[in-house]
Amino acid sequence: MIALYRIAEQAAAWAGKLGAFCALVAGLFTCLDIVMRNFGGQGILGTVDITQLMIVACAFLTIPYGFMTDSHVSIDIGIGWLPLRIQALCRAFAALLGGALMWAIGWFGIGQANTVALMGDKSQTIALPMIWFWYPLLAGSFFATLLIALIVLRHLAVAITGRDIAPAAPKGEVL
Repeated sequence: MIALYRIAEQAAAWAGKLGAFCALVAGLFTCLDIVMRNFGGQGILGTVDITQLMIVACAFLTIPYGFMTDSHVSIDIGIGWLPLRIQALCRAFAALLGGALMWAIGWFGIGQANTVALMGDKSQTIALPMIWFWYPLLAGSFFATLLIALIVLRHLAVAITGRDIAPAAPKGEVL
């Protein structure tokens, strides 16, 4: 289980890096468009379409990393004083709720993506197929759901054994 958890951590880190790269691309396109408009009077055709696609990809590719590193906003004032096993059960329940949300986003997103694909929707400026916007959303949602299943199992193992079976690996990198 520990080896699988470490592989999942690495996969989430790579997805997070890809998401961060998408944010960089969105920022660079926006800045370049602003500079070109100020100095040449004409911007980059499709900046809004490309930026929107990159921001969707950024958001949904970094969410799994947030779950794996437990870096989402949480309130543990109510459970911080509880025994470790009870804390682990509370964390498993919270992760299960997050997993249900991510699964629902992916599941209901499939229906919307199918509709977009069937209609052949395109973006307004440069006619990007709108289905492209759904790929990172679906991939990130379902990847996060799989990772959360591992997180729930980890917390349940802590609740059963009373010790952490996969303590956090030392973080030597910053995303």
